[in-house]
Amino acid sequence: MAVIFLAFDVFFAIFCVVLACLIGIALCCCLPCIIAILYAVAGQEGASEADLSMLPKYRFRLLNNEEKDSGGAGSMVPIETTSAYLANERVLLPEDAECCICLCTYEDGVELHTLPCNHHFHSSCIVKWLKMNATCPLYIQDKNTNLLGFDNCFAYLFM
Repeated sequence: MAVIFLAFDVFFAIFCVVLACLIGIALCCCLPCIIAILYAVAGQEGASEADLSMLPKYRFRLLNNEEKDSGGAGSMVPIETTSAYLANERVLLPEDAECCICLCTYEDGVELHTLPCNHHFHSSCIVKWLKMNATCPLYIQDKNTNLLGFDNCFAYLFM
């Protein structure tokens, strides 16, 4: 009987050592991943009202029948803005005349915002988005990249 209890004690001791080693290895392998995920989630900050006020504003205007012959669905007419970005009138193709956030086509007279990457959205949609997450909704990538070239939107818009 003593031999059986001794065998159980040895088995239990070996089991505890193996289990402790497995937990240690799991922590060493998974802890960096967990920290990286927590850092990425905690780093998501929204844009301030000052940042949002700098975005160029446009009014969408449907094209008349003569203008539609050129292939456009509507144009984005600049509204008074305090933005440093140049706000020029832009003609939108039919497939581009919709908000990629709510997936609704632009109605005549609706207010739009453009981002430095030249993507455009309903003002109400993009303001809600940017208050939660200061990235272009079409390209969410590395927050350490900046938009100095304005030719991509793989970045945070407001640092």
